[in-house]
Amino acid sequence: MTHPILQCEEQRRVAMNETDLNAFRQFCDPAMTYRHSTGAVDDLTQYIHKLESNQVKYSNVEFKDMTVLLPKSGDQKVALVMGHMFADVTKPTEKIKISSHFQTTWTLVGNDWKLLAVHSASIGH
Repeated sequence: MTHPILQCEEQRRVAMNETDLNAFRQFCDPAMTYRHSTGAVDDLTQYIHKLESNQVKYSNVEFKDMTVLLPKSGDQKVALVMGHMFADVTKPTEKIKISSHFQTTWTLVGNDWKLLAVHSASIGH
């Protein structure tokens, strides 16, 4: 299934890879919440601050096996995307490889899809 939301996910992947904070802000709803695979939760301001201050830097970000879930009836103003994320993450004291399941929630605002929430869970080893 091809859905425009997959283009949004590609923009998210590229913005994470390139630490393009302006691009990231553009497609986020101001109420965006990011639950990391560690269980930590950031709002948009906190997440952007972590990236700006190099507390977290993503590289080699890959999204795989994505599935788009849409309501069966009514206005389709919400889309969920489920998939797998693989990435290298650099923090001030460590470098780690992430393998996680993710679910993103996107809302249609006017003609634009906005990222409302990210929830990830470690796949484990």
